[in-house]
Amino acid sequence: MIVQQLKLEAHKVVTIEPQASLKDLLAALDHCGFQHIPVVADGVFCGMVGYADVHKAFFESDVAKDQFLTETKVEAITVNKHATVHEEGNIEDILKAIDRVPFIAVLDGEGAFTSIVTRNSLYEMLRDALGMHQPGIRLTVSMPEMQGSLLKFAEVVRKHSNIFGMLVLDDNADFGYRRVSFKVAPEANVDAITEDLRSVGVRVFHVTTR
Repeated sequence: MIVQQLKLEAHKVVTIEPQASLKDLLAALDHCGFQHIPVVADGVFCGMVGYADVHKAFFESDVAKDQFLTETKVEAITVNKHATVHEEGNIEDILKAIDRVPFIAVLDGEGAFTSIVTRNSLYEMLRDALGMHQPGIRLTVSMPEMQGSLLKFAEVVRKHSNIFGMLVLDDNADFGYRRVSFKVAPEANVDAITEDLRSVGVRVFHVTTR
């Protein structure tokens, strides 16, 4: 389950209660190092709050700084109350919910808050998918969007090297084609791979070494 794989471990999630003061909030943010943290009351996700929300609220108020921080409650500036995903959710659920927010809350079957999924975890998943954590040669190819073409492509490449990471995208430049970015071993023979791919209708148009 993708949410289970991406969510931050529960013991690493710092939360704050709605009735806490903004002074307590700033102390929690300074301690954990995050820009925003979840607002949680009795296991219920109430939204999120961060430095920017404090600054915005203070700018719009006419109260002295010390009074504002000690008397204003977190619930007064809590935002993004519906930025959630079910723990059984898929990658599309995550991408839809995390749009324009720094993280989304993970809820269990009873609707209780359990953890969060951050934007950084999505970036890390993309890095893994692209094979960015190990050296190699990256090739970008264009292939016909036909049944079995991706399998044929993989069989050709595997004759020369393992595929360490692969990302398949629509090729907007050529209708009916797919663009594939993948990485092979540093010692792989790129010329041989290029020639064999050409024989099955796949065109290599960019090669980089990382």
